[in-house]
Amino acid sequence: MARSQHSFRLSGPNQIPLKPHFSILEDRSNQYQAADLLKNTSAFQAIKNFKVQRMDDVFWLFVPFKVDTSTAAVVTFRHLTHAELYLQADTPNAPILSQKAGAFRPLNEIKNGDSRFHFSIDLEQHLPYKLLLKSKHTKKYQPVFDFELSNQGNFIEKKTNSELLDLWLQGASSLLIIYIFFSWLTTKYRPFIFLMLFALGFHLYDISLNRYFIDWLLPNAPQYGWLFVQHFLQLGLVGLFLLLIDSWKIRDKNMRLYRYGKMVIACIFVIAVISFLINFTSSNYKLSTQINICFSLIFLAYAIYTPIVLWHQLDKQERYLVYGLALYVTATIFFNITITLWGEQLYLITPIATKIISITVVLLFFTGLNARLRQNELDKLRYLDELNQLQKYQNELLEESVALRTSELSQRNQRIETLMNELNHRVKNNLQLLYSLNSLQLPSVAEASTTHLLKDNIARIKAMMLVNDSLNPSHNASEKTASLNEFIAEIAAHSKRMFVPESPTKITLNIDEKLVLDSKVGLSLGLIVSELITNSYKHAFATQPEPAIHISISLKNRQWEMQYRDNGSGIHLAKENSFGLTLIRDLTRQLKGSVETANNHGLTYLFNFPI
Repeated sequence: MARSQHSFRLSGPNQIPLKPHFSILEDRSNQYQAADLLKNTSAFQAIKNFKVQRMDDVFWLFVPFKVDTSTAAVVTFRHLTHAELYLQADTPNAPILSQKAGAFRPLNEIKNGDSRFHFSIDLEQHLPYKLLLKSKHTKKYQPVFDFELSNQGNFIEKKTNSELLDLWLQGASSLLIIYIFFSWLTTKYRPFIFLMLFALGFHLYDISLNRYFIDWLLPNAPQYGWLFVQHFLQLGLVGLFLLLIDSWKIRDKNMRLYRYGKMVIACIFVIAVISFLINFTSSNYKLSTQINICFSLIFLAYAIYTPIVLWHQLDKQERYLVYGLALYVTATIFFNITITLWGEQLYLITPIATKIISITVVLLFFTGLNARLRQNELDKLRYLDELNQLQKYQNELLEESVALRTSELSQRNQRIETLMNELNHRVKNNLQLLYSLNSLQLPSVAEASTTHLLKDNIARIKAMMLVNDSLNPSHNASEKTASLNEFIAEIAAHSKRMFVPESPTKITLNIDEKLVLDSKVGLSLGLIVSELITNSYKHAFATQPEPAIHISISLKNRQWEMQYRDNGSGIHLAKENSFGLTLIRDLTRQLKGSVETANNHGLTYLFNFPI
């Protein structure tokens, strides 16, 4: 059939829609070639009477035209996955220009100066042209032949304005995501992570719809890049529901809603897998979109039902999330309805609308979370103040209790001290009484053996008296210890007065001044020393003109080492089992010590007592 030639005016600013001027041919078996169709256009029919038989068929579009001025022109379209342009001047032997584009077209097949959605061509004034377009759309949507013709200047101006607006929105979204990340980094408030996940998902969704994601990462395999577009949106949905569940503390407020929320998140993952398999195996994006719309009813039902149930349990700050959620639900319902009615044409406005709505929703959510965080800080300060007041009150009670207990202990200590003083006084009186009775009885005794016995007892009682006096709290400020050197010196002096006061016996003491005596060893050690001195006076010095006694006590290897030595006649084997020596061994054993004796120019005892 003959085709009338169309004259297009490209000197103006407007874009010229080509669809009303097209003749169309549906190539169901992909049998036609461009060169043959340019020679013979009889198979074409007017587009206004045409009905698509199968959406993923190849469609040939033809229009003869001429332009009013010579110009660099642009042919644009928006949705097709594959498009090829064939341009031939309607003159004898004119060459055929061929260019490729399309959403699924590898970048290395696209001519420099073209893009996935436009062809650049040079046109001469009043020269007749034949334009043939081969289109194929594999997404299973109704193919839209929205080709437009414009001069390159108008196209570049419009594209620049669109990209500038998109750049501002993308920049605002990116800065908002970074700000949310640093807010989480400084506060460690977990809902910020979920809010960032929501914002990041929608940000990547917008980038993918504008083909930036595909051109950056998969320029020569765009069909695989398109597989991720829906999943970025689903990522944002996961972040949204995690944000609601965590920031509203749904688990604590309503366990049933919490279980439903987990089921919704699980459904998102299931739908993501189903969508991926459908798009990967059949490229049926229309079917996967319809499935997502159907399942979105579940998401919307949960997003609407949850704030209604929890409204009275939400505070002012938590209700900011309700406002953002209401805006998101409204936008989702609108997009679901329009995409069902208009199909893929809705994606012309989706990127900008999605950016504006997602930024607004994120700002509302962010305001609510910041207000919640601020309220948490105020509550924390209030609780700390209440805790400080409580602690202050408890400290006051504790101080009163301690003061009362201290007073009671002081009174008890005074009573104990009084009793101890009375006890020590009575012990002292009793020992003094024994000492006096034995001393009074001593002059009346004629037998030597009895005299020695009384003197032994008097020496032992005196040792007990010295221990009692030395460790008596009323005489000793430390109440527990006494000087060992002074204690031994008093025992030695008393023994000398008791047995041979006129004797020239020389008693030498070499005792470490740092050593002190406590109540655990004082009595036993005093009796040992008293017994040793008594035995020396009684048995050692009968034939010694210059009697001498040497006592040394020192600290070695965490033990007391005591050496007692006299220059007397030594000890006889028959006397080794006497009462005095037996008493010395028993007292040494009580102190967990050891004793060794030696007869060498007198008698030597070597004691070792553990500290």
